[in-house]
Amino acid sequence: MPGAVIDELFPSLRDTQLRNPEALFSVHMSSHPDCPDLNDVRAIYYNNKFFGGTRDEKRLTGFGRQNPLQNPENTGALALLAFDHIPGTSSSYCDVWVCKDLTEEEVLEPIIGEVIPGGTIFGPGDKIIGGFVTEHSPARTRYELPPEWAHHFPSGREIIGFAACHYDKKSDDPDTQLTWRRKIEFEIFLAVEELHVLGQIAEGFATVNDFITLANSVSNRRKSRAGKSLELHLESLFKEHGVMSFETQAITEGKKKPDFIFPSGAAYRDPYYPAEQLRMLGVKTTCKDRWRQVLNEADRIDTVHLFTLQQGVSVAQFREMQSEGIRLVVPVGLHKAFPEEIRGELMSLSAFIDELKKLYW
Repeated sequence: MPGAVIDELFPSLRDTQLRNPEALFSVHMSSHPDCPDLNDVRAIYYNNKFFGGTRDEKRLTGFGRQNPLQNPENTGALALLAFDHIPGTSSSYCDVWVCKDLTEEEVLEPIIGEVIPGGTIFGPGDKIIGGFVTEHSPARTRYELPPEWAHHFPSGREIIGFAACHYDKKSDDPDTQLTWRRKIEFEIFLAVEELHVLGQIAEGFATVNDFITLANSVSNRRKSRAGKSLELHLESLFKEHGVMSFETQAITEGKKKPDFIFPSGAAYRDPYYPAEQLRMLGVKTTCKDRWRQVLNEADRIDTVHLFTLQQGVSVAQFREMQSEGIRLVVPVGLHKAFPEEIRGELMSLSAFIDELKKLYW
């Protein structure tokens, strides 16, 4: 949990006159009813820097190895923590839900919006669990949106095209470029969403159905954006870095449509084209349970590459993917989130692009 969040939830930890101040709170696991309640979980501020040392870290400890939050098999799972927070006082209770499977995550995400792997959404429950933006976004003033976007919601490709004018030109590393471009594009998306939604909220709703219709519209748009945005960024980066031989949504066996086929759908369907020169790339923002969805999308390709922003999977999960012929492609900045034992077996986006260049140049 980010230090700033712990600081807000446990303001008593701000005491720098006391070495390693701490606060106890109780935890109930609503997602796992068989898990016993905990009464002595600690929020602690390791503040040795004020006592001649260097450590300056806030942490939550004391959950125990058997707790679902500590279970390695839950690495990358979506977790919801609800504290009994009163501003200015330290929290004493937390109710936790750790999603056990993809079904549970798909119930939550439309309600709270996209959660970037490894990211945190923090705030009052009525602000987070709303399904659409209800507060002013700083991005609204940071970007001067095209006037016509006030009358129609732009497509994902339009937003990414506009975002390109705001990219940092300092790095030419595709792994770094992808990370920052996604961040900028998402800020712009939220600014456009606010432009279209806040006015309707301010006007109010004549019926509950009107409210539900708007909430569903926003939720569906967010889900659509989350599913397509990453593919569009990758498509742009492939071209930018000289990989022009690919096709998106090419038709393979059983009318399946992999996210990317290299060098083309025609080459894949040509029985005389060497299978060892074919590549497939599936794209999943998170892959903890979703990785199975890319299996059998391209029968001619033995090893399927899967690009993900997932911040870590357990060793057991990784080995299962390997046994099914999956090779994970992960931005290099996220490799440290994976168990050390398997980091060397991850492929960076840069390495994947280099492999494609060697194949098709």
